[in-house]
Amino acid sequence: MKGIKLSFGLSTKIFVGFVSGMLFGLVAPEWGVAIKPVGDAFIRAIQMLIIPIVFFSVSAGIANMGDVAQLKRVGGKTLVIYTVMTMLAGLVGLVVANLLQPGVGFAGNGNSVTPVGDVPTIGQFLLGMIPSNILDAMAKGSVIQIILVAVLVGVALVFLGDKASGIKTLCTQASTLILKILDMVMALSPYGIFALMAYSMGNYGLDIFSQVGQFILADYVGLLVVLMLTSMVVVAYTKINPRYLFKKIAKVWMVTLSTTSSAATLPMSMHVTKEDFKVPEWITSFMLPLGATINLMGAAVYLSVLVVFAAGFYGVELSIAQMVNVVLVGTLLSMAAPGIPGGGIVMGTLMLQLMGLPFELVGVIAGIYRIIDMGHTTLNVTGDVFGALLVAKSEGLLQYSEDGTPLASASTETNAAQDLITR
Repeated sequence: MKGIKLSFGLSTKIFVGFVSGMLFGLVAPEWGVAIKPVGDAFIRAIQMLIIPIVFFSVSAGIANMGDVAQLKRVGGKTLVIYTVMTMLAGLVGLVVANLLQPGVGFAGNGNSVTPVGDVPTIGQFLLGMIPSNILDAMAKGSVIQIILVAVLVGVALVFLGDKASGIKTLCTQASTLILKILDMVMALSPYGIFALMAYSMGNYGLDIFSQVGQFILADYVGLLVVLMLTSMVVVAYTKINPRYLFKKIAKVWMVTLSTTSSAATLPMSMHVTKEDFKVPEWITSFMLPLGATINLMGAAVYLSVLVVFAAGFYGVELSIAQMVNVVLVGTLLSMAAPGIPGGGIVMGTLMLQLMGLPFELVGVIAGIYRIIDMGHTTLNVTGDVFGALLVAKSEGLLQYSEDGTPLASASTETNAAQDLITR
């Protein structure tokens, strides 16, 4: 009699690794900390491919749009949606923090933090987006600079058309190759996620949640409110079944909660967006890598809550003008924040310094940052996927049945996209 062979999908394996890693770290904290290199190796394996996947995916995604009119239309919608999402998140974070008043009456002293130097002006920030040397930008892993170069390459390929068909094919094939390698790396993700979660629990333990509890509560309430609002918009506009939406996006959440990296989650988020939600590949390849860099809703919530928390901690009253400035500056800094674990610590320091508040308090936040960054990254990536759904729907490229589940395949929709060129 043959034995029964159980087969589990990758998302199930990731969930098992996530839960078992937490339990292992709590039961054997020393061993949990000791296996951290396994998790680091998993992150590094993904990081080594981030630059090529961003460059080739964005350039190929733009090039495959078909014509200049479509490029302007979809590109414009993408920038508007991602910017509005980020500003909305910052506003929600500000409102929630003012209602909950984290930091008011809080007893504690912030640890000192080394000053980060002068805060760049808007002009300096925009200038920093342009690399003086493309190869140097790739070597340093400057994602936002590579995004700019990739956008320029993709736009140029659209204008050139058949004259550069060979390069367009090369970018498309290179994107396919890099994604395949990432699929191979992601096959090991359950083990990497197990190690990462074991380290988090082993190093911090459950006691970490008792530190700056007011801040954590306000931060997560803000994240949940933004998630609820954006989900309602997506469901109402696309007519997707909400149960189906959350069931599929949960695959992405298992990765974001463990890696706390928008960039590291790209393979999974792109897979879910294309295969489960049936968003055309050219929209997925264009929007998600771009969103991982500029659409950081979680970071916007965090920066707003952090300012209010610091103001309450030090007994500083924020004026209406200052609160408006929090949203505007928070949006800019969120769009500049690196999609890597811990990037928000530097952004938080910059934000407090820019708002004229003592930034030593970030030293306290840094101790528990990974815990709150799980929520930040989850909302960041969810916003990227939601944005792709909204744009695809606006282009008439989503087909759902009466019960709100996808009908057409991504490949079919890719062909349908070409029909829109003539409209």
